[in-house]
Amino acid sequence: MAKRDYYEVLGVPKTATEDEIRQAYRRLARQYHPDVAKENPKAAEEKFKEFSEAYEVLADTEKRQKYDQLGFAGVETDFGPGGFNWQNFTHMGDLEDLLGSSPLFSQFFAGFGTSFGGGGRAGGMYRGSDVELTIRLPLLAAVQGAHPTVEVPHTGPCTDCRGTGARNGTALETCSECRGEGQVRRVQNRGYTQLITIAECPRCHGLGQRVLEKCPTCGGNGRTTSVERIELTVPPGVDDGSVLRVPGHGTPGASGGRSGDLFVQVVLEPSADFHREGTDVFSETTVPLSVALLGGEVEVATIEGRASLKIPLGTQPETQFRLRGRGFPRFRGSSRGDQIVTVHVELPRSLSGREKELMREALGAGAPTTAKRDWSFRRRSA
Repeated sequence: MAKRDYYEVLGVPKTATEDEIRQAYRRLARQYHPDVAKENPKAAEEKFKEFSEAYEVLADTEKRQKYDQLGFAGVETDFGPGGFNWQNFTHMGDLEDLLGSSPLFSQFFAGFGTSFGGGGRAGGMYRGSDVELTIRLPLLAAVQGAHPTVEVPHTGPCTDCRGTGARNGTALETCSECRGEGQVRRVQNRGYTQLITIAECPRCHGLGQRVLEKCPTCGGNGRTTSVERIELTVPPGVDDGSVLRVPGHGTPGASGGRSGDLFVQVVLEPSADFHREGTDVFSETTVPLSVALLGGEVEVATIEGRASLKIPLGTQPETQFRLRGRGFPRFRGSSRGDQIVTVHVELPRSLSGREKELMREALGAGAPTTAKRDWSFRRRSA
């Protein structure tokens, strides 16, 4: 059977954003939830594998780009000779967040055997989800680098109740409403037909069990949130929008699995004095008319302090000068860009008599003449 287009499998257009792709995957995962698919786990396995393969490719920027350009052939090398399997599925943490609360979670995956049980886990251990953060730094942080501290929230199983939600991990009571099934079935007779609806149990919210006494630490939900403070290393020359990866500082893995990774996007704040283009930096300065005419030296601001700029005789307004090596460092390189300084000329608002004479002499102009105004006009004909 021919493979379906990944976008078609997830039910999203080719212009879908990352959030739209993630939402589509979560919607399909809920549709084939183990509580729903327990009557036909084999069909659920096939569906899960199909849309999980599509999500594995489209949720990864690099894989998605290769797929858009080359189709299935573009991602064959990523999956290996055997094609997609659960050993190269990197989003098991997302799946466990959706299904992990189900009492049939372990049985559901166990029923799939090694084909479904490998993947994002090893020996029952599931990799945690990745965490994404954004930090804002001043533009000048790209010169020497920076070491900002970020706070990363982590949500995981409560250690006091071991994730059960019951005080001290005590036993749970089977829900009397659904008898442990997690769902209730209602039958409505409509003439010669019966309408059967299956819905999540309103008493236990699909768990099939009830907590008799809630854990005071987590409030009965079985999960707690903590905050980890991490000092980042932002290298010199970092670009606006760059993403830094910090391995092992994402969401902790379930059942002893390794943690996910932390991805931090760096946003550089604009500066009122400097404009960056690649490794070059652009700035402006204003010099008096006398300096522009006669030449001289002026001090200009650079990204690392003040520097002297030579202004040649007869410099025209809006002339640009280049300060070699005064720009931003290249990312993970040793060279630097340049600073481009645009020079504006400040014209005096008024001149003394002596200044006017000197200006005329310098420009070779004679004495000013007074032009007579012609007040004559022709009379219009009647």
